[in-house]
Amino acid sequence: MTAQATFRLISAKEFIRTTTSGKPDLEESKRVLVELAEILEPPADYDILVDCREAHGTLTYADIYELAMELCRHPSAFRNKVAVLTRSDSQWDKASLFEVFARGRGYNVAAFTDFEEVIEWLSEGRYISPGEQE
Repeated sequence: MTAQATFRLISAKEFIRTTTSGKPDLEESKRVLVELAEILEPPADYDILVDCREAHGTLTYADIYELAMELCRHPSAFRNKVAVLTRSDSQWDKASLFEVFARGRGYNVAAFTDFEEVIEWLSEGRYISPGEQE
């Protein structure tokens, strides 16, 4: 029997901000991530699904690192699972890198390209090793 998943769905556009010229605004994105962290602080007890499939932009690998480090600055908010759902294009590479950065600091983050796999992972507690894609 599958356990019930309790998760908060966050669209990437909720926290990946852009400037008026359409370029990613890393500082504003980190500020919004902190706001989301405050919402997720205990007693809230959610796994998180970040849906990036409709996000477009040019986040650099350094930006991805900065976002992962911002997540790590809020251990009580991001203490549960964090699933990142992406397209299978170059976005997958960046999501996988985010996963590696966060997992390297002890966070249970996994990148996916398939919605059903995300729900299965969140529901059953299945462990995905860094960079693994089924």
